[in-house]
Amino acid sequence: MRHVILSAFLLVLVGAAAAAAEKEKSAPAESKGEELLARITAAYMDGNWEELDKALSARPAEMARLTRTQRADVDYVRQALAECRPPWWNTLKADKKASFQPVIWGRTLSVTCDPDAKGETNFKAGDPKVAVILGPESAAVDSPDAGEYGFLKGDLAGLGIWNTLGGAAGLSGLTPKQTVIIGDKDKLRFSLYVGFRGSLTALYYGTPPIRRWGLHIFLAAFMPEYGKGDMAAARRAAAAMFLVEVLKSPSTYPSLPLPDSLEAEKAEEKLAVHYKFMVTRKSAWTIAEDKAFRAAVKAFAFANEQKVLEGGKVTLPNNLTFAMMPGEDAQFQAQRDKFIKTLFDKVKAGGK
Repeated sequence: MRHVILSAFLLVLVGAAAAAAEKEKSAPAESKGEELLARITAAYMDGNWEELDKALSARPAEMARLTRTQRADVDYVRQALAECRPPWWNTLKADKKASFQPVIWGRTLSVTCDPDAKGETNFKAGDPKVAVILGPESAAVDSPDAGEYGFLKGDLAGLGIWNTLGGAAGLSGLTPKQTVIIGDKDKLRFSLYVGFRGSLTALYYGTPPIRRWGLHIFLAAFMPEYGKGDMAAARRAAAAMFLVEVLKSPSTYPSLPLPDSLEAEKAEEKLAVHYKFMVTRKSAWTIAEDKAFRAAVKAFAFANEQKVLEGGKVTLPNNLTFAMMPGEDAQFQAQRDKFIKTLFDKVKAGGK
């Protein structure tokens, strides 16, 4: 009797294994590829780097199940990861003095990470390699501790690092003539240029959570309580680009729906506030949205390099102007408000 029961049990096991094998065999390869792609993209967008490393290290047989389109997404994640978390990222976390030479926007910087020093950027006119010192705050770039508004301390620290390096990269391409500062107006124009280049660098080179944190506070600069101080204009300029990008192609950003209505007066500001509250660390951005926005930022950054320093004016993707210098943007803001309201109404009417 015991032998009969054991045999029956073995038959059940064999049958279950055969059923599982048949199910595995019958499951479409595309669905298996979708599961792996979902793991990879979710880990990338959420900033779960340990999980991302595991997913990207999947067996060749698993990777082979990806379709051509899915492989393109995985290739994008690898490329973006190499830029937003380069090898020297671990140097920052080590909390020890070390030097490295990152390449930002095609320009090489000389960076020293020193936990015992104060962060600063040392710039000499005509020197193509700007020297940057990163202080103890750089060690927090991957901190999981709570930061602000639902973001992590690592997101905040990472934004600061990319802002610093981006500003330094902007300085490294200037000629001695461009760096002549005669008075306070020149000094402010110079500072706004550095801040603007730093903001764009963070939006492109940052991880998805860093990118969303950057957008969150850049959009907030349109709000009176967060837009005080001359330097807030550099953040608003970067946020204005985001508004144009989304409004020009709303179907590209399905997780960023437009508001139900938009008043003509201060349309740009109102749209910025709308998205400020939508852009959070938990925003359901897709990999396609991340890819599209990074590409837009890159094109925008290269279209607004040293000429921005000369006049303090930024050219947006719709060819309208954003003037960062105090008192110079009123006429341009009126044009941007009109553009945003007109295009908004067109989109809402189903014209785009």
